[in-house]
Amino acid sequence: MALLLEDAAKLSKDVLLKGIIETIIKDSPILQELPFIEVLGNGLTYNREKTLPSAAFYAPVTGSWAESAPTFTQITAALKVLGGDADVDNYLKTTRSNVQDIETAVIELKSKAVRNKFEDAFLNGDVDADANTFDGLYKLLKGTIWAANTAYALDAEVVPTVGKANGFLYRCTTAGTSDATTEPTWPITEGATVTDNTVTWTTYLGNNKCLGANGASLALANMDELLDLIRGGKPDMLLMSRRSRRKILALARAAGSNLEVGEGKLGQRVEFFNGIPLHVSDWLSNNYEVGSTTDNSVIFALQMGEGKLSGITAAGMIQVERVGALETKDATRTRIKWYVGLALFSTRAAAMLTGVRD
Repeated sequence: MALLLEDAAKLSKDVLLKGIIETIIKDSPILQELPFIEVLGNGLTYNREKTLPSAAFYAPVTGSWAESAPTFTQITAALKVLGGDADVDNYLKTTRSNVQDIETAVIELKSKAVRNKFEDAFLNGDVDADANTFDGLYKLLKGTIWAANTAYALDAEVVPTVGKANGFLYRCTTAGTSDATTEPTWPITEGATVTDNTVTWTTYLGNNKCLGANGASLALANMDELLDLIRGGKPDMLLMSRRSRRKILALARAAGSNLEVGEGKLGQRVEFFNGIPLHVSDWLSNNYEVGSTTDNSVIFALQMGEGKLSGITAAGMIQVERVGALETKDATRTRIKWYVGLALFSTRAAAMLTGVRD
């Protein structure tokens, strides 16, 4: 069963751990909404839906039934070690009257650092750049870019080259070698095929829609295109940079209306686009590279929950160790650690709009 961090805090009998969890989820819409599945071992292996089985109408009595099975992609999400040590100087504990406040302040700041590191990895993590982290949403949804003169095996998947992402991906249904120089003209109808030298690609709904070869200004219609990439219900949140939120607010006002306003989980003010909360993360920068430009941002649409997008964690979730007195310095140490990872169970549960330049 998936469990929110907020619920884990309620269940904890450790006052210090309860306070750390509450600090971590405060000001983090991601950790307020993202459920975590406790796993045994050092990771979770699961099957992600690839293709649905077919169905048909058959003649009664004389109909000849055809068998059709779904296909899956097996994915392994590993638990990674996130944490830090909070050292409280014993001199300050002895000479200051309000001892508890000093220790609380140090641990609170370390808790915020753990939160910030998780959010950064959740969005931008890349195991190819740092083997100690996990792959974040940007890498999970970006896809493998098509390459010229490359041998492709059956079921290999690609997306158009940088700046051309169109919200679809292309699966190899006839193995072969791609054209030596020319990228195919990619179809934008599900099920359509295109020939690429000796390779045949079939079109499937993807996860990444780019606004242009070098990015472009955001329009409200682009937000509708992003929402269309999510299937099986509307997203639980739209996640973006502060600049992108300002742009959406300005576009709404220019169209003669304001966005709905409501309360978030912790009572904070939240704007809604088509009934979906808009949330901001400071780890979504405005300097992603698209084509020749480096001033782009990303907007994510996310469905969270079991079978959708979830965190994974070791039993007990966040852990606190009171290491105690240190030998090398006059201080007392508290360690905060979290064995954590990310699992995208369905590619229909997350999508991103890239090349957003203002």
